[in-house]
Amino acid sequence: MYYLIDYHIHTSISPDGKDSIIQVCESAINKGLKEIAITEHCEMHRKDWASQYYDLEKYKNQILEVRENFKGKIEIKAGLELGQPHRNLKESEELIGSFNYDYIIGSLHKMINNIDLGKLDLTTITLDNLCLEYLQQLDQMVVCGKFDCVGHLDLIKRYSTNYYKQRITLIKYYDFLVDILKKIIENGKGIEINTSGLRQAPKETMPGLDVIKLYKSLGGEIITIGSDSHNKSDVGKNIIDALKLCEEVGFKYITTFNNRKPYWKKIY
Repeated sequence: MYYLIDYHIHTSISPDGKDSIIQVCESAINKGLKEIAITEHCEMHRKDWASQYYDLEKYKNQILEVRENFKGKIEIKAGLELGQPHRNLKESEELIGSFNYDYIIGSLHKMINNIDLGKLDLTTITLDNLCLEYLQQLDQMVVCGKFDCVGHLDLIKRYSTNYYKQRITLIKYYDFLVDILKKIIENGKGIEINTSGLRQAPKETMPGLDVIKLYKSLGGEIITIGSDSHNKSDVGKNIIDALKLCEEVGFKYITTFNNRKPYWKKIY
């Protein structure tokens, strides 16, 4: 039997989350998940919709409440999705130190000039330039290291697949990608397999199989799985598909976190 986890979940504590933390936990239990991490949004590049919305006290209280309510039924980890932590290191460090988080995702949601990836005018940029600019920003985030795993490493394909009408993979920029993955591994960090791409235009995980294989070949061992759900229905979606990808690549274990320390669980 697969060990089912979902380490990328948003609730109504995030500005774009739909359902309460209790509803999300109930959904996870009903679907047979063993562990979840509630990873609310906080964008750190500047004060914006997510950083202003993030209510740490509310989050603390709700995490403690559901841990008590669902004790013995599911492991509930305190998480955070930090957007662009390298853009504001001081505030990132302060937030990380303000609570006993179990797990932190580092995500690149915005490009230069703080333009969200979903709002880029793709008519003004070639696919090559988009990928290279994204990799440059990703490299800066990886160097800052204020996270445990990189979230949806090739997120650009969520928003650009339909426009460019082709499969988008960072493997084309092999040397640049290898350098970034090596930095992740050498710094004791990891990557997630984000299953939301299977529900969206790319129709594959983020990153895709080719990048996951490359990560493994370079010695990567820390790998989590997350649905990136923003509603209770998507909690746990395609987690078994992601576990099968891990097995195909040669991983025997997936990674869980407690107090920011990685632990390994057998996939099956």
